[in-house]
Amino acid sequence: MCGRAYETYTEEELSIQYLNRRPLRLDGFRATFNLAPTERSPVVLVRDGERTIDQLRWGLVPFWAKSVEAAARYSLINARGEEIAEKRSYAKAFRARRCVVPLSGFYEWRRDGKRKRPFAIHLRNRSIMSVAGVWERWQGSGTTTALLSFSIVTTSANPLMADIHDRMPVVLAEQDIEHWLDPEVHEPERLLPLVRPCPSEWLTAYEVSTAVNSPTHNSPDVLRPISTDRP
Repeated sequence: MCGRAYETYTEEELSIQYLNRRPLRLDGFRATFNLAPTERSPVVLVRDGERTIDQLRWGLVPFWAKSVEAAARYSLINARGEEIAEKRSYAKAFRARRCVVPLSGFYEWRRDGKRKRPFAIHLRNRSIMSVAGVWERWQGSGTTTALLSFSIVTTSANPLMADIHDRMPVVLAEQDIEHWLDPEVHEPERLLPLVRPCPSEWLTAYEVSTAVNSPTHNSPDVLRPISTDRP
């Protein structure tokens, strides 16, 4: 699963990569070195036929949930690609509300006996990682404001990631982003071919301090390698 990430890009970099340099201002936006579930993250989606970037809650609250607290019991931070087209929590969002989650990278833990060793994973060229996601709008009875939330789509690990964990986020190729976001595409058979592990050659991974285990540690220090053999 993918349960922690980091976003060290700027609003200008988001605009250049996803919005053709249209001005972008996100309320309260700041770099985060230890993004955790329930926190807000920039998300790229299509609204009224145009790409936009909003900040959504990480951890999808399904349309049928009676409360945000009830939805939290299901831990919907990840949507498994193998079941996304059929699972009740995601099926409608998969067909109609797909998004891209821009990450600078993510963390994953390798289990060595009783120990868990955290690794940071980023694109080898250090560009923004376009991760496939699905989003949902939820509004409780008696409330006037809708909650927008998302899940990261995951798949089986590529060879590089398999040395750390058996799952990884779906990292989209640049040429696949438009297709993934296209609101006119609804058929699973046209979307599922994109739900696959990216080539290992795209990624670099290195071990970091266990300080990242706590989401309260949110500083550049958590990204420092614990050895000198960082690629």
